[in-house]
Amino acid sequence: MFSKIQKNIRKIVFFVTVVGILSFAFYTYSIANSLTGTIGYTSDECWYVSSSRNILREIFHIQPSYVDDSGMHHYTIFFQSFYWQETYESGLENFLEQEYDGKIIIKYNKTPAFSIITEKVLDREKFLEQFKYVSIIQSGYNYPDTQNIQYYMNAEHPPLVKYLIGLSMLIFGDKPISWRLPGILMGTLTLIILCFTVYKISNNILLPILIIICAFADAVFIAMSSIAMLDIYVTFFISLSMWFALKEKYLLSSISIGLAASAKLTGVFPILALIALFLLFKVDLIKTVCHSFIIPPLVWLTSNIPLIFSWGFSKWYSELENGLKWHITSRPEGPPTSPPWGWFYNQNPFALHFNPDLAARVNPVIYLMAIIFILFIPYLYLKGYKKYSIPSLWFAFSFLGYVGVYVLGNRTLYSFYVVTLSPMAYILASLFILHLGELPIFLEALKYYFNQVKNYFKK
Repeated sequence: MFSKIQKNIRKIVFFVTVVGILSFAFYTYSIANSLTGTIGYTSDECWYVSSSRNILREIFHIQPSYVDDSGMHHYTIFFQSFYWQETYESGLENFLEQEYDGKIIIKYNKTPAFSIITEKVLDREKFLEQFKYVSIIQSGYNYPDTQNIQYYMNAEHPPLVKYLIGLSMLIFGDKPISWRLPGILMGTLTLIILCFTVYKISNNILLPILIIICAFADAVFIAMSSIAMLDIYVTFFISLSMWFALKEKYLLSSISIGLAASAKLTGVFPILALIALFLLFKVDLIKTVCHSFIIPPLVWLTSNIPLIFSWGFSKWYSELENGLKWHITSRPEGPPTSPPWGWFYNQNPFALHFNPDLAARVNPVIYLMAIIFILFIPYLYLKGYKKYSIPSLWFAFSFLGYVGVYVLGNRTLYSFYVVTLSPMAYILASLFILHLGELPIFLEALKYYFNQVKNYFKK
């Protein structure tokens, strides 16, 4: 009878967990679908989406398309100079109206271009015969109005995310919701991984529900899962590396860290956590060196191969150097910045969108619980809770990585970076809640630490 009740409880909890994950996916999708931004772009999406489009064209020689709800095809026409933009403007208007029942919808001021719509697919050869001083005909959604945006590759960041956003644009069309779909998927998959991870660590069927509650209660995780920016991809691969480390599949954990670094260089920070784990679990030296210093860089390098073939090694290496300098150098004044420790109490949260309001704010309670619980991890490790060390190491070394960047000179860090710490924070906060009923173990830990300090000073 008791066994049957347990099975039913498990089924109910599993059902609630699945509903929670699906609700998160639908909620972030609804947010993503409602964002208007500036001519469609929300915050820094403009850089990643534009570079995705340019990489598709320049590296893979393919362009996405965009046909809007009224059946109109969208293009952006770039001219060789502002002189030719002005010279061709009236002729272009007449040509579009007569040949394609189309029109100009945006005249750019910072780059010589027009965004146009046409009722049928543009005949590029015929168009170039008519307008000889056109440099690029780009199908798809209009670009942001920024100087040289048609050539921008976002080379300060690795290319993996741009490949994924570009693939989504090719499959689903070059429109805002298509840019954001991979991020929604990354956020949802991260949530699934965390549910498995916390259950494997604790063997408690209720903790996955706490993970989902944390995700819904933490604005930054929802926000970054709803827009086309890099950090939710880093978050996913970091979570994946933590899961594989927990399963003792260190090769896959190492590959996942390489993929995180291929999304954004800050994804490399968990390598230090993996090294610490190998030392803690006494993994042999060859495996430690291979999985820490060889495999992640190889995975990262593999993601760069299309760029190397297209640009040549010299140009690619130069861009890499510039990117590394960019990461440790402060940017000009602009969006609100905050030091890594300021993220935990919402010092200058980064505003991403207004109406609906979207900001990179954390729930301080979650992160406070996580940080408090980390203090007790060494004692709990000695008491046999060895698996607790994994989310603790991933949290601590990822955070210290950002602190290192700050110390090296980059004072313009943004609060949305904290999303890469959120998976470990949710797990640690959930474990803290699990142990709240065991107050003696915390008191024992404090007593143990006190005695260790006292014995140290005696010696």
